[in-house]
Amino acid sequence: MKTVKNIVCFLVLVIVLSACKKDHQVLGADVQPEDDVLGASFTDATPLYLHTIAHKPTFSFPSEIKFLGSNQDPVFGRTDVGLYTNLNIPNAITNVSFGADANLVSAEIILVAPSLDFLGNYFTPLSYTVFPVQTALSTSSVYFTNNDSLYNKNAMLGSYTGTFTVIDGKLALRIPIDQNYAQSILNNTQYLVDNATFQSVYKGFYISCEGSSLNPVNAQGMISKFSMNDPLTGLYLYYQNGTPSAIKENKSFRFAFTGTGSVKLNTVKYQPVNGAVSSLYSQLTGDTVKGQQNLFLKGLAGTKLKLYMPTLKSYADSFKVAVNRAEIVLNVDPSFTSSNAQYFAPPYLALLAMDSLSRESFVLDQLSTVDAARYDGIYDNVNNRYVFNIARHVQAIFNGVKKNYGFYVVVADPSALYTVKRDNNAERVVIAGISHSTLKPKLNLSYVKFKKDK
Repeated sequence: MKTVKNIVCFLVLVIVLSACKKDHQVLGADVQPEDDVLGASFTDATPLYLHTIAHKPTFSFPSEIKFLGSNQDPVFGRTDVGLYTNLNIPNAITNVSFGADANLVSAEIILVAPSLDFLGNYFTPLSYTVFPVQTALSTSSVYFTNNDSLYNKNAMLGSYTGTFTVIDGKLALRIPIDQNYAQSILNNTQYLVDNATFQSVYKGFYISCEGSSLNPVNAQGMISKFSMNDPLTGLYLYYQNGTPSAIKENKSFRFAFTGTGSVKLNTVKYQPVNGAVSSLYSQLTGDTVKGQQNLFLKGLAGTKLKLYMPTLKSYADSFKVAVNRAEIVLNVDPSFTSSNAQYFAPPYLALLAMDSLSRESFVLDQLSTVDAARYDGIYDNVNNRYVFNIARHVQAIFNGVKKNYGFYVVVADPSALYTVKRDNNAERVVIAGISHSTLKPKLNLSYVKFKKDK
């Protein structure tokens, strides 16, 4: 029995000693050359240079939601947003007739605001004016936000000064329309045979609020969203057949602002000279140094940012680099945050690359579904910031595939499918500049160095 125990103990001892023996076929770090070790690095000290510039007029897309209003922003200055829309006979009705004895009672435009989603002060009365469109609006044409030449400025068809009302439970703007104009539609049925004939004569409206008297203290005005496809939105003719009488029931007909031939677009007139803070106005007039203090982003193609990282390529000058993450962080300056909820930060921003001709182009991280999910650009309302991960684009710069001409930051959907649309967000935000002690913009760069792979 004792012999068996000794044999077992001997076998255990052999196994333990064998397990502790070093396998010289495995390359360990102790024999790896010191200068060949992978170096994982992180830095947030890359110099960034940013300043605000004016955004050029942009395309106005014929989307369902359009803007209208005037706003005297105490930070950004004055903005007037106008609205073009043509008229459509609803449901492709042909040979519309109101009766030979139709007499107009009244007419009005109704625009439905789908929500209290506005920029500015809802309680400020605005002065709305309506003009006839003199050049037919085409679904095949491209229109820019500075196009104010399509209407007759000398033929006002309606006006209203006030705020919204409620119709059938919906918030709405109502503007009375000239009786003679409406009566001509009612009585000239030869133009109502079909939609194309109708639009060739009655080309639509341009609605403006530029005549509104505003100030940045207690009459800031507002820019509102309107649903052009809402079944309540349109031009209404109220009429009676026969001699008008108070005891007769009014009839009505609605010409829609939607349909197969519908066109609706915005104009934007941004005037920073009228009330913008000095830091913003100085940057827009060429003083790039003021961008060290604050940076100003405004929707509806108001302003955008230029961003430069001139030393970025130097990380890969001496050895190859693999980028793990490259995050550009832009922090909202809380000193400019609206305390009365009149001005909101944009729900997203887009960071775009600049080419050799200073044109916008997509960063590589926007071009695939996987990369786009990491690219981000969505407003972080917990940390009050925007973050962009452009690791693939920075890697391309390190590899010499892409040139580093700089970047733009714009108020736009970061999705590559929608970035071109700049007329669908009116929000604005102030970003802390590089002189801010704790909130300055930065690049969080994580990378691995391959020192032996030249």
